[in-house]
Amino acid sequence: MRLLHTSSYQFFETFSPPAYGILSHRWGDSELSYNDLLTGNHQNGEGYQKVMDCCALAKSRGLDYVWIDTCCIDKGSSAELSESINSMWQWYSRAKECYAFLADVDSSTTPPERPFESRPYKSSAWFSRGWTLQELLSPRIVIFCDFLWRPMGEKLDGSILEELTRITLIPRECLISHPVLHNACVAKKFSWAATRTTTRPEDMAYCLLGLLGINMPLLYGEGKKAFLRLQQEIIRQTSDESVFVWRDPAADEEYSCGLLASDVAAFAHSGHVRTADLLRRVPYSVTNQGLDLHATAQRLQIEEYECLYIPLNCEILDFAEDAILPCGIIVTEIRNRYSRVNTHEFRRSWSSLDSSPPSEVTQRFIIRLQRWDSEYEPAMVVLKRMIQRIIVSRHSRAVRAFKAWEVDQAGKPARDIHVANTAEDSKA
Repeated sequence: MRLLHTSSYQFFETFSPPAYGILSHRWGDSELSYNDLLTGNHQNGEGYQKVMDCCALAKSRGLDYVWIDTCCIDKGSSAELSESINSMWQWYSRAKECYAFLADVDSSTTPPERPFESRPYKSSAWFSRGWTLQELLSPRIVIFCDFLWRPMGEKLDGSILEELTRITLIPRECLISHPVLHNACVAKKFSWAATRTTTRPEDMAYCLLGLLGINMPLLYGEGKKAFLRLQQEIIRQTSDESVFVWRDPAADEEYSCGLLASDVAAFAHSGHVRTADLLRRVPYSVTNQGLDLHATAQRLQIEEYECLYIPLNCEILDFAEDAILPCGIIVTEIRNRYSRVNTHEFRRSWSSLDSSPPSEVTQRFIIRLQRWDSEYEPAMVVLKRMIQRIIVSRHSRAVRAFKAWEVDQAGKPARDIHVANTAEDSKA
């Protein structure tokens, strides 16, 4: 770990760090890098001033060292960057205190009941970033500062705590207690990040590693595949089935997809999900063809499709109905494997799916993790559909032609009689 001295501004590398402060902030356009601080460049920019102000605040609170992500990581080293991101949750957790710098907040003008407003009824952009989620949850002490570095209060202060719960939708007890936070299920944690964003799509997965207790290598350039890879690591390293509890409100009942969500936004409605030991589960695994799962499922019919409902070891609290509902996924067999369907819903409500008691089947399922296995498969499916449409079109034309011929044949005797009568009249 590389720390920055608050007086000499020299780096100090150690495996057993002394007491230190740590900065949480939104990156700007002129941040001070590791090389900038070594060479003395950019000493007049906003990034340089931010580092100096952070050091001054830590020093005034009796700390000799700080850790700042912009300049304490040598981002020219991919190995160091990967190690830092995988260790970041621990570094924030071990810090004596964290300084959350809200550059768009002026504490002298914000109402007391809404201290984090950057403008009327609009919270600071700090709450919209993916990385700041772990920076809020991991440290025990978080001190919020406005754009002039004036402290506005701490995370555990009564009024601050209530406002944080309102803005982030994170339960109060998860903000207070690490054991409670640790016991929260994957879907609930994903829901806290569902409306947040990162500059690079990969970081939307990487910023959640510490919160989920997952370690995996970083592959910048993989784009949204990073989030799919994160979900696969969760399946391999945990037995938390809430990773499958997501929904796509825009999908209709005939829409097929993979078992895994393509984006963390799909978990926006999973904030009240919790794990539950509802059934005995044989260990399952990720294979080259999808999730290999042995389960008991209920048969049901959706339109013309034969589907199966697979219950999960999790449930959701429905405050509107004052009920606890079990969760599950609906799959249908497509091309020798199973694909997920009906992704606009994940709660089991017998009345909405089937009025009669469902029949059950116990079998092995191979469920696709993604809707398509490769970039060529969509083209193959499109081509197949085009051929089907051509065949249907030709069949329709043939049917219309045959019907026209039948009508013509049915009217032929009447025409022959009419012609014969006309000929006799003309002879007469």
